[in-house]
Amino acid sequence: MLTGGSGKEMLPLSKYCPKTMLLIHGKHVIEYVLDGLIETGVEEFIVVTGHQGEQLHVLIEAYRSRGVNIQTVNQGNSKGIEGAILSAATHFDKDKPFLLAYGDIVAPPKFYHHLLNSYINTAADGAISVTLIGKSQEFGIANIDDRGFIKTISPDLSTGDNDTNYIFAGVSILPGEFFEILSEEEKLTKALARVLKEQRRICASVWQDEWIDVGYGWDLLAANQDIFKGLDYARIHKSAKISPSAHISGLVLIEEGVTIDHNAEIVGPCFIGKNVYIGTNSLVRNFSCIGRNSNIGYSVEVKNTVIQSNVKIGRLSFVGDSVIGENVIIGSGVTTMNVLRDDELQKSTQEIKGRKYHKLGAIIGPNSVIGSNSVIKPYVIIDADQVIPDGTIIKMNIPEKES
Repeated sequence: MLTGGSGKEMLPLSKYCPKTMLLIHGKHVIEYVLDGLIETGVEEFIVVTGHQGEQLHVLIEAYRSRGVNIQTVNQGNSKGIEGAILSAATHFDKDKPFLLAYGDIVAPPKFYHHLLNSYINTAADGAISVTLIGKSQEFGIANIDDRGFIKTISPDLSTGDNDTNYIFAGVSILPGEFFEILSEEEKLTKALARVLKEQRRICASVWQDEWIDVGYGWDLLAANQDIFKGLDYARIHKSAKISPSAHISGLVLIEEGVTIDHNAEIVGPCFIGKNVYIGTNSLVRNFSCIGRNSNIGYSVEVKNTVIQSNVKIGRLSFVGDSVIGENVIIGSGVTTMNVLRDDELQKSTQEIKGRKYHKLGAIIGPNSVIGSNSVIKPYVIIDADQVIPDGTIIKMNIPEKES
């Protein structure tokens, strides 16, 4: 499994942790991959680490304590996806197939079941999961024949025989000699093309349900919504302290130690993590995901927002369609504006990685402080460790401080 990328496109959220360690629904992104593969029957793991990889060690030790056979390899100075794959080569038998997975994919366990079943049922030499173009533009483009086998893989839409609408979806089963081929070809798509040229039969595992490549901050919003789509139950932990005057409706997931104060309203789908406090008269609604140990003050409204851990939001604030990094403090009366408009003040949309957003709030990097009564314009990204004075109107991105 590959987790060593720098996470540059995820900044500022990934400044102090790998993007695979960001939280959605109380789980790190990498846990969705590990749990999906474990449920599918995978018993041994090699996790390739890199950027701030030491932060994965506690999580990996937790899996080991559950009896999972999992080892780590640091990719060191090896560059790119190719270098990450090759750094693990000595741990594999060239005569046996292996499963390659990216650690930043959020998909249900049946995504991995589907890949394994495709591989077994076709008696192929390998299998590659593919999904529809539009869910990501970052991976190779796959052409599939009428029997369900892959004909070609091109780096992007501008090259190759691209009468297709499928892309590589970040998980595959490949023959053991792929490591040697990759070391010679140096590029992933070229190595895959050579495997196909050498008459290896690689089947396509076509996936058309929920799947997110978590590469940008806004992807956390899409991933959060996809996770809710896969749920058909509500859960309130028995230790949660909920005021008799609070109102809860819809699909809600409330973890242990949560306190929901007087007259607060929780309208699902939403997730409230461990030890979160929801203040009097607050409203949490529509795909909100609040990370553990966070504090939502008096009469705060949170809507379609992914909040990491240890966040404090002051009274009378509105946070909508946003992603908030860990340890952020948002003062009283802060508003994240979220309605996108064009130059003529008509409602508009923003397209990012093939996804269209009708509303976008802010991305606020970890450890930042937003002063009371500030207003953040739509689609603004605030870097980590910023201190915004009270009453500021933030119209443009705030970059990283110069060292």
